Amino acid sequence: MSRFYKFTLLVVLAAATLACGLFNTVSQAKDLASTAEAMATSMPLSTLEALPSAMPDVSGYLNPTGTPATSWNNIPIMSQASAGQEFSKTTYSYKIDAAVADIQTFYGDQMKTLGWSSGFSAQGGSQGGVMLFTKDSNVLTITITPATDGNGSVVILLLE
Repeated sequence: MSRFYKFTLLVVLAAATLACGLFNTVSQAKDLASTAEAMATSMPLSTLEALPSAMPDVSGYLNPTGTPATSWNNIPIMSQASAGQEFSKTTYSYKIDAAVADIQTFYGDQMKTLGWSSGFSAQGGSQGGVMLFTKDSNVLTITITPATDGNGSVVILLLE
C-alpha cells in the first residue's frame, strides 16, 4: 500500500473517531438539558422561598417599652428615662424627653468618670448623634435619635 493511501486511511479513521465522540458529547448535553428541564418543571413553585436576611430587626430599638433601668451593664441610664428595654445582652434602648446636647453631655461626663475613653463623637444637632467609647476590650456605641412619635429622643446602647 502506498504512503498516500495509508495516510488517507489514517485521516478517515481519525475523523470518524472524532465525529462519533462529538456526536456522543452533543447527545449527552441534550440529555442533561432535558433532565434539568424536567426537574425544574416538576418542582412546585411553593417550594421557592426567600432566604432570611442576615440583618437583625432593629425597629423595636426605636420604640422601647417597659420600666427603664437605672443602669445597664454598668452603664448609667439617665434618670429622666420614661421607657427602656433590653433587646439582647449587647443592646439596650430607652426613651427620654431631653435635648440631644444634654444626653451627649451626660454620657461624655459619666463615661469619662467610669474610665471609658472617648473614641468618636458625631453630633447631628437636634437630630441626634453617635458617640463611641472604649474600655479594655469593650466598645460602647451610643446612638441618639429622635423618637418615632416626635416626642423626645431614643438612646440606643450597643456594647461589644
